[in-house]
Amino acid sequence: MTRREFHFALFAAAAALSVPSVGQEAERKAEDPASASVNAWLPAPMPPEQAQQVTETVKALQKTLQTLRAYPLPEGSELALTFHPLPPKRG
Repeated sequence: MTRREFHFALFAAAAALSVPSVGQEAERKAEDPASASVNAWLPAPMPPEQAQQVTETVKALQKTLQTLRAYPLPEGSELALTFHPLPPKRG
């Protein structure tokens, strides 16, 4: 299995699991992922220590993303990365 096939299968499985089944309620109210229990969205419960670590990691990630989103970027500022294609090697 190639890396591309593996990632396709992984993301397809995640997408399939995120879709509610016929018996489940289709319209759920959006909840704050940080306030919800980590075990609520897992197929098997995880140990409390590990759940606490996941919760702390999610909160830290949310704080980092909030800081990045709050950073002001001036209009027309230069990009951090610019793609410059290289000419093909010949001969």
